[in-house]
Amino acid sequence: MRRVLCGVLASGTRPVPQDGARREVWEGVYVLMSSLNAGFDVKRSGTGVLTIGKEIGYDESHLDQYGFSMEKKNCRVMLINPPVSFDVFYGEWDLSDVKSSSPPLGILSLASLIRKYGYEVDVVDAHADGLNLDDLKKRVLTFKPHVVGTTAMTVMIEAAAEILKAVKEVSPEVLTIAGGVHITAEPTETLRRYPYIDFGVIGEGELAFLDFLDRVVRQKDICEAESLVWRDGDGKLHSNPRRRFFKSLDEFPPPAFDMVPNLFNHYRLSVFGTKKFKSVGLVSSRGCTGLCVYCDLGVVGRGYRYNSAEYLINLMKDVYQRYDVTDFLFYDDLFVGSKPRLRKICEIIIREKLPFTWSCCARVDFVHKDMMKLMKQAGCWMIEYGIETGNQRIMDSMRKNVTVKQVEETIKATADAGIITKGNFILANPGETHDSIMDSINLACRIPLNYAQHTFLQPLPGSELYETAGKYGTFDPAWDRFNTFSINFIPHGFTRQQLIDYSKLFWRRFYLRPRIWFQEIKKIRRKEDIQRLWLACKAFVKTVFYRRKLPQFVLRQRTPVSLVH
Repeated sequence: MRRVLCGVLASGTRPVPQDGARREVWEGVYVLMSSLNAGFDVKRSGTGVLTIGKEIGYDESHLDQYGFSMEKKNCRVMLINPPVSFDVFYGEWDLSDVKSSSPPLGILSLASLIRKYGYEVDVVDAHADGLNLDDLKKRVLTFKPHVVGTTAMTVMIEAAAEILKAVKEVSPEVLTIAGGVHITAEPTETLRRYPYIDFGVIGEGELAFLDFLDRVVRQKDICEAESLVWRDGDGKLHSNPRRRFFKSLDEFPPPAFDMVPNLFNHYRLSVFGTKKFKSVGLVSSRGCTGLCVYCDLGVVGRGYRYNSAEYLINLMKDVYQRYDVTDFLFYDDLFVGSKPRLRKICEIIIREKLPFTWSCCARVDFVHKDMMKLMKQAGCWMIEYGIETGNQRIMDSMRKNVTVKQVEETIKATADAGIITKGNFILANPGETHDSIMDSINLACRIPLNYAQHTFLQPLPGSELYETAGKYGTFDPAWDRFNTFSINFIPHGFTRQQLIDYSKLFWRRFYLRPRIWFQEIKKIRRKEDIQRLWLACKAFVKTVFYRRKLPQFVLRQRTPVSLVH
């Protein structure tokens, strides 16, 4: 049976039974077999529920087994969200009017956990607060931390390193540590480039960082901490074995929103990803069951884990009571990954008549008509789908394991359920042709999407394509180019200018349609609706009819690099 199912998966097709009960069983089998194909370890818990983890496995134990004391520690920890300039983050595209910013949820979650275990914590969001290096130095001299940590995506790593360099300049004795998806993908190379980063944490950071801090406090065996990258006295780099994934996400405390006092002054979530300007973004799950070649999720693990429905609802209630927030944007890569959990979330909201509205992300093969109706009733007003392409050949090469027909059916079903749809596309994929790009543009305009956006392919460090991109075109792997808006990969048969022209064509074809403008005008109810539409219009005009002067990091001359091994 496994052989048969694996063959179905490899073919990119997925026959789904129509009746609800049989379909739900099939969904479970599909996720299970996808995980087996990916080399995941499938285990049965004591309750008989199958859980899926990476080959390194899950740690199903409780936090208290590690012996971390909750007593107050004589150790001050500063966590910094690095400042990222507009040029670095958005590249050549002027999206300043609709730029969104969210509280640094990863840092706030980490701060909440280590505060719980007795550490004095200071969270510095240098990006939102507009702090420069001199400002950061003053904060360091005032707080006098023993450990300074930061996290960064690839495009942010240079800024993160500059922060830790500044910390070392004013307090050389401070231990500096960096975590996040980039250092997980490129641990030794990152520490080699930036000697002022003392340590790196690879993979999930919570338990690894707690272990590291515990060893700092005890002044014993610091370099033996799991998931740690470090250099010895001779400058030689070492990478310790990675800590097993922690399955019980409910044991982690919620993000420490109280540590960013300007929660609704500094942050503005996506203009069209939220119902109201006063909204909060949340993450309630980790991982994804997908095997897409362009994705870097495999760096931190693809096994799907999530907070329970009860945990999430209580968190939403707490945010509502503390901040009078009723609108939520779920950043989860696969919020709908567990149908039983999703159903329970919806049922609780409906039963308790909670005044919540929310939006989420989903794969087109994970949400079906029966669930859409329940989601709508529970306050879901928008689903953002990763469509990526309108060409089946490109879809198969991405290993999306979905069909263009499934995309069409799911978007129509979502619209029929009264839920707003947003589609995300990727242009300039390996093997792309002019016809395949037009297939994507035509699909976006053909299906009942309310919003659509595209990025250019970014072969991110840690993704399968990062190692092979040079086979399919010219690739500039400079870390400061991985922002999804810059063009750092140009497939064979294209020029940079042609990709820019297709980008503008995408925006014009989709948004210069009467249906799109009528839908936005009809939604105007309040002053903020007018503001929202005005910001979007300004960004659209700048994107389609104007390209700002390229920043220096884009203009610099490089020799395209092939990363074929």
